[in-house]
Amino acid sequence: MSIEWIDSAARQFKALCVRLQGELQKSNDGDLLASADAIGQQFYEQISKVQEQALQHHIEANMGQARHRQCSNCSRKMRHKGRSSFEFIGRFGHLHLKGIYYHCPCGQSKTVGDFVNSGRRFSFAARELAVRYAGGSSFNKAKKYLQKDFGIYVSHELLRQTTYDVGNEIKLIRDKRSHDIAWDDLAETRLYGYVDGVLVNVRQEGWKECKLLRYDHETGNRVRYRALLGSADRFGKMVRREAMALNAQAADEIVMLMDGANGFHHHISRNLPDAREINDYWHACQHIGECSAILYPKDMTQKSNWQKRYCNQLREEGPAKVLKGLRLSRKRRKYEHEREALRLLIGYINPRQERMNYPELLKQNYRVDSGPVESACKNVVQARMKMPGMRWSRSGAKAMLEIRTALCSDIWEKLIKYAA
Repeated sequence: MSIEWIDSAARQFKALCVRLQGELQKSNDGDLLASADAIGQQFYEQISKVQEQALQHHIEANMGQARHRQCSNCSRKMRHKGRSSFEFIGRFGHLHLKGIYYHCPCGQSKTVGDFVNSGRRFSFAARELAVRYAGGSSFNKAKKYLQKDFGIYVSHELLRQTTYDVGNEIKLIRDKRSHDIAWDDLAETRLYGYVDGVLVNVRQEGWKECKLLRYDHETGNRVRYRALLGSADRFGKMVRREAMALNAQAADEIVMLMDGANGFHHHISRNLPDAREINDYWHACQHIGECSAILYPKDMTQKSNWQKRYCNQLREEGPAKVLKGLRLSRKRRKYEHEREALRLLIGYINPRQERMNYPELLKQNYRVDSGPVESACKNVVQARMKMPGMRWSRSGAKAMLEIRTALCSDIWEKLIKYAA
């Protein structure tokens, strides 16, 4: 026997189909899709109504059963205390549902919210939508787009809190369920890791460095990010933990590219002692460029030629040849500030010679630039967290970093499923 609400919904959908056909017949060629979209929005709204009707029917038919009335705490039969209503946020908008309210003398209670969605306001699909929108735009824009695109009306505060809650859940999952998110095809490949820092404005603290980690598969088809607003020591442990989560021990070699900062080098070496470290070539060129600007502040041609000469030499002949030329140049300089600039450049290259042997590295087909993580600093962190005038609480920044790194990695679908 057909249920009444199903017959009603079928009639309403049929009426919409008739309207759609009529609109298409009236539309000009080339405007058919626009006309279909106009009616399509009404189909969308009708789906929400059908969901609400189906859920309400199920509540009425099943909520009064004995198994629902049993207290989960003391197993006694709970008392009927009247009816309550609850608003849910689903993939197709808001749902207003009513059901029985039960209470137990031990203090436990059950409402329609517990029966329908375990007390949560968001359905899993709606929560993912909200978090993805908030992870890609400011909370105000996300709120507006959720309303426009899906009929989801949510306050700024609820959106913010939901996003932070999911960010914290994702952190726990990534720290504790690493065996579920490994890469299973690292054998006979190199696992590349990149590290860099980007500043984030934290309330009452000012600009603080966010340390960003990127691992990618040698084939380039998968990428994994993680970020930390904390000490270099904790970051080094995160680098090791993420390598273990990826099953890095199965790879032929772990290769870490970084900008030459001693803090990164020290903690990476301590936590991944078998990894091969490479100093980013373009950061070395940047140091050479800064020195050339001091040596030739007014002559742009000489400045450019000097910089190109040593950058090309570093890439083609290696750091030993560059150091020899810089030391000779330093002896010939007349002014102290020029000698000091060359001394600093020599001091940068000399202890990093092993990590800057670019001719040999290129011959063995190693990557020698950290462009991917430089780009990630902009796309993963800055795009969401350095909008004009934006400041973060420390807890809020940490949660949003978890959201952003998960969204930009290859594991978002798994993580959001576990977070549900």
